[in-house]
Amino acid sequence: MTNQDYEKIFHEIKNNITFINSSLQLVEKSHPEIKSYPHWEDSIQELSSLKQMLIELSSARLCNDLNTEKISLEIFLPELIRSFLSLFDSDSFHCRIALEPSLPQLYIDPHRFKRALFNLVKNSYEAMNGTGTIRLNGCISGSFIRLDLIDCGGGIASEYLPKLFSPFETTKEGGTGLGLLISKQMIEAHGGKLLVDSRPGDGCTFSIYLPCG
Repeated sequence: MTNQDYEKIFHEIKNNITFINSSLQLVEKSHPEIKSYPHWEDSIQELSSLKQMLIELSSARLCNDLNTEKISLEIFLPELIRSFLSLFDSDSFHCRIALEPSLPQLYIDPHRFKRALFNLVKNSYEAMNGTGTIRLNGCISGSFIRLDLIDCGGGIASEYLPKLFSPFETTKEGGTGLGLLISKQMIEAHGGKLLVDSRPGDGCTFSIYLPCG
């Protein structure tokens, strides 16, 4: 099957999930007492997780289907952060961007790279409970542009690091375990790499390497 065929299948399944979710919301509105029934909230949460998993699997299918164009990080990153902050509407979460002067432009798929970076920022946001400041630092590193995303969350336990990019492995309640994997795949599809340095109790640094030119 082609990517277009898969997208049609994902779309149909997502529509069915949306219909079920809407029906359950109508039931809850008509019979609010049902919220006190055992496992009702768990069922709603599982349905929401299933929909999110489907969206992320759909994104994973398109990792190698890139439409690249020349972009400037000086323009791209502030726009991404503004989009993120407007979505989560938090006055307690901030981002500082520091880029080395005269960084070369990158040939990337802006939509795929935005999704990859958005997942990483969201991961830091959740690790910091929506409060604090992350830093995005960019510089030249050999034949790559290196972009460090530094947060001050709780870090990642050493025993979990080997499974960090494994599918369906997560320590988050309601998480799918796909967000970081998809970010890694999208970055690698651009000829780059994604590394992580964890400081348990102090935070994490995710380092993105993308080839210059």
